[in-house]
Amino acid sequence: MKFYTNPSIFFPSLILLFPLSTKAQVPPQEITQPVTEEEVRQFIGEYTARFMKLDLDAFMELFSKEAIENRMLPYADIREAYRRTVSISQSISYQVKIYSIQPSTRGAFVSGRYEIVQILKGRGKRVFKSNVQWNLIREKGSLKVLEINYGNH
Repeated sequence: MKFYTNPSIFFPSLILLFPLSTKAQVPPQEITQPVTEEEVRQFIGEYTARFMKLDLDAFMELFSKEAIENRMLPYADIREAYRRTVSISQSISYQVKIYSIQPSTRGAFVSGRYEIVQILKGRGKRVFKSNVQWNLIREKGSLKVLEINYGNH
């Protein structure tokens, strides 16, 4: 007895029996936990500590590469502004009072008031006080500044 199979019938039947997996074609989605108020407070604490250390690279790690300052400055300009600030500073004291934290699944909106006392190299001191708003986003498991705005809001 001769066993004969017609490929035009055999292969489509195999596909029906063993459908192609589409799971391998879709990249796994990052499982994100909602941002908590405690996580935001830790982030702001780290943000102020890194700024006071005058370590530009460590401080800028807290910013998304998509960050915007005052609704117009992109990341490269933000970095340059902080580079200039660090280069003329002997020390910086940075205090933040948080008014509100509105956490979400992907980030948080934070508003508060800050005071910076900047001791300049050589001589002099400057004091800055203003309202501040941070829009934080979780990127690769860590909170980052997506947007920061200073002034009256």
